[in-house]
Amino acid sequence: MFPHDPDHLLAAVTHAAPDAYYRRLADGPPLRFDAALDCWLATGSGVRAVLEHANLRVRPVALPVPLHLTGTACGAIFAELARMTDGARHAAARQALMRELAQVDMAALYVDTVCLAGDHLPLSAGQLNTLIFEVPLLAVAQLLGFVPADGPQIAGWTQDVVAALPVTADSATMARAELAATNLLAAFSILRPDADANQRANLIGLLMQTCEATAALLGNSVLALRASRAPVLAIHNTRRFAACDVALEGVTIREGQMVLVLLAGEAMGFGHGVHRCPGQAVAQTIVAAILSAWSGALARLTLHWHYRASPNARIPVFGDAGAA
Repeated sequence: MFPHDPDHLLAAVTHAAPDAYYRRLADGPPLRFDAALDCWLATGSGVRAVLEHANLRVRPVALPVPLHLTGTACGAIFAELARMTDGARHAAARQALMRELAQVDMAALYVDTVCLAGDHLPLSAGQLNTLIFEVPLLAVAQLLGFVPADGPQIAGWTQDVVAALPVTADSATMARAELAATNLLAAFSILRPDADANQRANLIGLLMQTCEATAALLGNSVLALRASRAPVLAIHNTRRFAACDVALEGVTIREGQMVLVLLAGEAMGFGHGVHRCPGQAVAQTIVAAILSAWSGALARLTLHWHYRASPNARIPVFGDAGAA
């Protein structure tokens, strides 16, 4: 253990400088069991091996929906998400998403997002913290067909739903999320009357993925511009669960065991394999447009930052330098 290392892989997501730690992990065994986290760690060549294995799935076989979401409107959405299913259901949902995204005119999206971001300039660190979440959501809501006036409500509902995904969500958070999920489903039923339940859920899923993943990409891109370097990957980890005993890279992963997959060490912030993010080009276009619109406002901000508590996404939390 090096003295400045994070305590474990999940803590590395919010560590000030995890790169050396990640490199050392990648130089070790591709799969190793971490007793403290009670799961396998996949690093180096193990990352691709795990993400390409058909019996290492995005959810435990016995728990397709997190227990605290079961029987809720949030759970009904979660159960349909392409990124939370495998096999034929995943393939069909992903194909529908790919058809949706293939229709996006990236040049028009860029221009529209520049205009949108120009109307939402960050004039303080506090505003920047809000807007790295809000503006990408407004852009995707508009892309999906909502009129601009509906955007703030769609963005707010999405954030309420995402807040309920952690098992630690309290009763007030769950109540807000349930109302928000019901409202989102109703809004998409009106917007896309010919879409079925799976299609509507996965359109909501695009907003949900935008909420944290694109906020992380945008926030880290802001930092990269200030340091004149390439942006840090937004998503550092993902998980897989063994549907049966799996022999891989010289070890046996027992049925039901979890594998924590280090994406950051292999520069796979958008994933790999059948679950690779289908919205990468959309996310990158939105972030590039926002940065263009915000360039002047960002140059006037004097910032410090730390990272929001998260097991997967590296999201900066900004403060005004010199503020108490």
